[in-house]
Amino acid sequence: MGVSKGTALLFLKGNKKAVEKVYLEYKNLMFFIIASYVPNKDDCEDILSDSFLKAMEHREQLKDPSKIKSFLSSIARHEALDFLKKKREIPSSEIIDELYDEEECSNGLLSLLEPHLSNKETIVVYLKVGFSYTWAEIAEETGI
Repeated sequence: MGVSKGTALLFLKGNKKAVEKVYLEYKNLMFFIIASYVPNKDDCEDILSDSFLKAMEHREQLKDPSKIKSFLSSIARHEALDFLKKKREIPSSEIIDELYDEEECSNGLLSLLEPHLSNKETIVVYLKVGFSYTWAEIAEETGI
């Protein structure tokens, strides 16, 4: 579902209520993206905070408000990978390239499906297609 274009435009201007709406709408998706790379919940929560702060700092780079979900997802993924690089848990650039290629594939599918899915449905598809979770793992992870 996502936020309305009006809310996205207000987010770009830094409107506090719009920022809160955007955060509440996308925090779970961002957390799942981060958690797919980083296994520690506390680290994930820290990275989520950093990711959203980074989104606020660089919101002027988002030229098309309808792409706010992709913008936030991309920042979450980059922050998670940066965290792993700093901890030296990604040993080579080949692994990073592999992760990006896999991510681009699943993002292509998600971009086609996104207009037709709720936030929860998007997360389910992301976990199933992007990360090969079983239905039982998805149910456990999402509480669905």
